[in-house]
Amino acid sequence: MMMDRARHSFCPRKLAAWLMAAMFISTAAVREVSGQTQQASTPGVQERFLEEQLRPLIVPELRSPEAENRCRYDFGGVLRHTGLWFEDHGPDINSPFIRGGEFQGYLQANDLDLRPWLSVNVDGVHYGFIRGQLDFLQYCSGDSFDRNSDWRGPFVDLGFYRLDIDRALDEYHGWYIDGWSADVTVGRQFLYVGRGIAYSLVADAVSTDWVCGPWAGMAFASQSIRHFDNIDLSVPGFSRSDREFCGAQIEYEGFDHWKPYFYAVVERDRSEESPEDPGQEFDYDSEYYGWGLQGEAMFECREARWGIPNLQYFAEFIVERGDSFGIDATESQDPIRSWAMDVGLVYYGKGSTKPRYLVEFAQATGDSNRSSPQNTAIGNAAGTTDRGFLGFGFLNTGFSFAPLFANLEFARVAASCRPCPETHWWNLKELEIGASCFAFWRPEEDGGISDIRADVSGHHYLGSEVDFYATWRLSTDLYLMTNYGTFFPDTGSFSVERSRQFLSFSLVWLF
Repeated sequence: MMMDRARHSFCPRKLAAWLMAAMFISTAAVREVSGQTQQASTPGVQERFLEEQLRPLIVPELRSPEAENRCRYDFGGVLRHTGLWFEDHGPDINSPFIRGGEFQGYLQANDLDLRPWLSVNVDGVHYGFIRGQLDFLQYCSGDSFDRNSDWRGPFVDLGFYRLDIDRALDEYHGWYIDGWSADVTVGRQFLYVGRGIAYSLVADAVSTDWVCGPWAGMAFASQSIRHFDNIDLSVPGFSRSDREFCGAQIEYEGFDHWKPYFYAVVERDRSEESPEDPGQEFDYDSEYYGWGLQGEAMFECREARWGIPNLQYFAEFIVERGDSFGIDATESQDPIRSWAMDVGLVYYGKGSTKPRYLVEFAQATGDSNRSSPQNTAIGNAAGTTDRGFLGFGFLNTGFSFAPLFANLEFARVAASCRPCPETHWWNLKELEIGASCFAFWRPEEDGGISDIRADVSGHHYLGSEVDFYATWRLSTDLYLMTNYGTFFPDTGSFSVERSRQFLSFSLVWLF
């Protein structure tokens, strides 16, 4: 865990941390291992889920120094070992988007992920943070699509400078404004708007956050990280991405039990084909406008108060507009007209086991012309309106099925608790277990989803899934996280009827 440390005499651990950080800074810009991609270890949505599960454990803490120490620093790292197992049966499809051209029944892999970090805080005004990443993937013999091992990195996972504007004015000029605060951040950072469906990415960006009375907001301009895969796998040279984003969000926090918000994000595709395809353009330029509401199911009127304590809700509606190229189009783009929504209830039960229950429903529109919601080469028919929603964010769509939230509709019921709240043996009081049940449909029955194994059209229902997870904090700095999911495909949408399973074990050490 990260702890405050005053600057003092030399020690080997400090020197090692500084050298490790310097190594990542110096090599990230020049070293790129052959075959390195964002989705090297698991299919994209499953890898993103594992990353989101890890994120709360490794988020940098922004601490203020003690008065007698103007400059303070901290350092540490995250070492994660993940064991992965897939049961992955698919139809006999000869597709360029499947590595090796065929499906394999079972896959096993081990992933070792190292992320050293260093932070500096000056006067509580200037904050710098850098975290590197070096990842090694090892498949079991015969289970890889192309080779048995792969390196990712070293590269800078996060690296930014943050200026606390209101504190700087107070500290250096004696100007204090009550009820107002603002920060500016420059560098590689994690950004999201709303519930993270339209946009939630690690990107090179300039962003600002502010609060003024009951109003709060943020604005940013960002560039996608180029060694990440393009979301469009049909682009020649898809292992590199070049997209520009700008956006803003505003929210009102003056109500006691609910918070409305609005955001807008503009995306422009600057990715280049390698090699150039003279018969197809791939640019996908989109805009997203989102309205949302979150809060507690409590209501007050004068002295009266009613509702359901501990019941929270969320709702978000997104409109997507823009332009995309259709199949074999090179001159003109077609308009995008699509939308998505996500609504749900979360109930926090009373008692020492801390039970939590969730009900969620989400839908993203599809297009009957699209065999794939994200790939241009088998995408929208040229000369027609593109009605398929495609965001640059993340929404949990199950451990095993894990499709993109595009031409997808699902209902989810979940529950979790801490079953041993009074047991101190092996720190079992920190064990949390949970389960989710999903039912999936596709809004446009003749359109494709991101999983090309759904190879039978004309049917709405896709199937169901049951997931289980356990997160166990073994000690202050050691976590064990387990995820297991089974997807049961529907015969009306999948020619292969066998269930699909996913299992992962992650041991995470924070040092």
